[in-house]
Amino acid sequence: MKRLLLFLTLCFIGFIIYFDLTTGTLPASGVKAGEYSIQPEKSSVPYTEVMINPGDTLLTISEKEEDGLTVSIEMLIRDFQELNNGLNPEEMQIGETYKIPVYDKQKGSSQ
Repeated sequence: MKRLLLFLTLCFIGFIIYFDLTTGTLPASGVKAGEYSIQPEKSSVPYTEVMINPGDTLLTISEKEEDGLTVSIEMLIRDFQELNNGLNPEEMQIGETYKIPVYDKQKGSSQ
């Protein structure tokens, strides 16, 4: 009798592991395990999309677009990361297009 209970317990545990790996234990409505429904967030920071050329940095691009930097570098970096899903400016790749924040010259803040 003990062997039968041990066998059934092992089968049950095996089924649980298989079910967790294939389906998941907490499926959301209409979303299968491994799928995510990500809603794009609306950004309050106005931006322009720029393709990166050799030698471009966030600072040089922003200065070209704005004819001089009107905000602090920290604010520029924070807004860049917000627009580009947390990407650090040091990780920009040549030939890729990124969202660069655009600021109001008189106020020194977002439009």
